[in-house]
Amino acid sequence: MDKKVFRIYLTSADYSRVACAKLDLPARPWELVDAMDKVRLSEGDSLHLEITNYYDFEDLSSCLDGASLSLLELNDLAEQLNGLDEKQHTAFQGLVQMEDEKDEPVTLKCLRDLAESVDCCQVVDSVVTDEELGQFYAENGFVPELEDISDDVFELLDFEKVGRAARIDEGGVFVPSGSVDLGGYVVQNAELKKAPEISSSIPPEPNYAMHLRLTAHHDELPFGGSDIVELRLPARKDELEMAVRWLGYIDWETVECTCLDCKVPALAEHITNAVPFETIERLGDVLGQMSADELPIYKALIEATECQDVERALGMAEQLDEYILSPSIASPEDVAPEDLSRVLPEQVARLLRPYINLHNYGLALLESRIHAETEYGLLERRDNQPIQSVGALQPEAQMEEMEEMTL
Repeated sequence: MDKKVFRIYLTSADYSRVACAKLDLPARPWELVDAMDKVRLSEGDSLHLEITNYYDFEDLSSCLDGASLSLLELNDLAEQLNGLDEKQHTAFQGLVQMEDEKDEPVTLKCLRDLAESVDCCQVVDSVVTDEELGQFYAENGFVPELEDISDDVFELLDFEKVGRAARIDEGGVFVPSGSVDLGGYVVQNAELKKAPEISSSIPPEPNYAMHLRLTAHHDELPFGGSDIVELRLPARKDELEMAVRWLGYIDWETVECTCLDCKVPALAEHITNAVPFETIERLGDVLGQMSADELPIYKALIEATECQDVERALGMAEQLDEYILSPSIASPEDVAPEDLSRVLPEQVARLLRPYINLHNYGLALLESRIHAETEYGLLERRDNQPIQSVGALQPEAQMEEMEEMTL
């Protein structure tokens, strides 16, 4: 996304759990799904959402701070605001001010309606006082009573009084210039629109594994030029052929690839401009076939190994059977009760818990295990061997190590 609108913190409404996610909005569809995987809500839990940074929209904090917020609705508002130009931003701020003056709470749903309605306003750029408004209206024929007066009388007019009367009559407001607003006078001139209803509270999974933007530059043309096409993977052969035609039958090696969204968000920036394209295509196929149970393990493995290479990511997708992910473990306190229940009868373990320092006990247990703490839970190898960072060994060194092991 082009601009960050909100920074949010997500966790379970059950504050005894510490699994959480931090996310900038607007977010892509798979980024929303990924955030929920990090929060790891159990059955019956509800989501707690808090805005921690409003970036250029701090004035919205009075509307949204402390309110019960829907993740999908808030992301929709962020997408709407991200798509507005400066003049439309000014219109939006003006509409918010008008709603504030009604002495009724400005809800998230209301803000989405206002963002949808920015074209229902007239914005007079850079006019931010009654005097400036009065002079603008008088000079441009918006005050019929002043049309036939002489220039000498015109110079004697009280433009501030003219502007104030017009503003009160129209119900308009002044918006000061800011980082995203041109500033100016805003007046509503059409009925407000309604933003589409969003009934779901859980982000739906997209029907693709990757969303790519492909760009081919044609330097041989007289004035240059580029062809751009968007492609979703996995793709059928005919869809790939169509993409090639749209790109001007150019060689895949010369195509610039930008990953707009990915089933594993941590890989998105590394997919961008990865070569050859066939590697990206293979990863798209692999991710498309990956099950819901395998995906969190894979994402935890990508995080634990700090994988930044598409080829290596492909290799790790074939090793998921070697790993165990415990999503219920987000802190040392989560490890201790699990171990107590394993070594003691449940009733005895329940009686002992209030008298045990679960944090220190959990730390001691973790120190005795070879593991990696990830945003998706505790990751361990089934053979109890260390989880090797892919950055620690180059492919050649890995091959040499394997050869030594077989000798």
